[in-house]
Amino acid sequence: MRLKLALESTVEIRRPLTLLLNLRKICVFRFTESQLVIISSSLNEPQVWTKIAESVFQIYEVESSRHNIIVFEINIEPLYQVLRNYEKSTVTSNLSIRLQRQSPTEAESHIPKNKTAASLAIFYTEQISLNSTVNHSFNIPVRLLRASSDEMIQEPTIDDMKIAMKLPNTMIPLFRRIERYKTAEMITVIGNKSGQLKLVIDEGERKVEMQWKSQLEISLAEDVDTVGSQERIENSASNEDLNLIKPMALRLKLRYWNIGCRLIELCDAMSLIIHDTGCILHCYIDQEQKCDITFYMNGYYSDQV
Repeated sequence: MRLKLALESTVEIRRPLTLLLNLRKICVFRFTESQLVIISSSLNEPQVWTKIAESVFQIYEVESSRHNIIVFEINIEPLYQVLRNYEKSTVTSNLSIRLQRQSPTEAESHIPKNKTAASLAIFYTEQISLNSTVNHSFNIPVRLLRASSDEMIQEPTIDDMKIAMKLPNTMIPLFRRIERYKTAEMITVIGNKSGQLKLVIDEGERKVEMQWKSQLEISLAEDVDTVGSQERIENSASNEDLNLIKPMALRLKLRYWNIGCRLIELCDAMSLIIHDTGCILHCYIDQEQKCDITFYMNGYYSDQV
């Protein structure tokens, strides 16, 4: 098993971790021959799948007996701190990453070897003056996952997509306003196929309604066959068609909605996809579309319109 990576810019990895830390610290990193997939999931909670193309890395070498797939579980908080420090430093080298198996010390030689124990060794060089540099090195513990465990981690699928909307980042002030309602537990997302979007928050005896005044670009079910098909989103609304103006109301946990909506701060536009069992928020965080994040939330339909 061999994992060797080098990065000149760490933004494409560090920015998704910023979002994920608001949800949970333990994630799964799945390295394949073509991409790194960062998976954040827990039972009955949102799942976040981040996919980073191998072309983002200056060096990307993945070798294993399992068709060159390496999967491990990691606490992303120390990794995030290393990436942040690297970006703030005056560096004279790329960020180098290696996967290392943990060897028992002499005192631990009698203990059976833990085949899942390993660590990420991370290195970079910082220029601190004209004549001197400092070499930084870090070791972050990881737990290797067996193939049987990895195969149980499956990305959610859409069985019945109702509507997809393109949300521009000009909506950021609206989402920040929603974050002020700390005591509310649920939010109702109401949209229709003519591109209208309304958000309703029940806070005790008070009901707060917020509506985006502009008509959003939409895509109907027949126009979308994958989550990442933002380029196909087009305005196909017709005010004369009653099916288009009929609203759909989806109830979601407000805390998860607020975390997911922070995606919009990482991109120019975010897709909101409403389907039969919840909704999906999706965006690319780079112009070349080498890194995308998909946020899956469970919800249920409501009669509130």
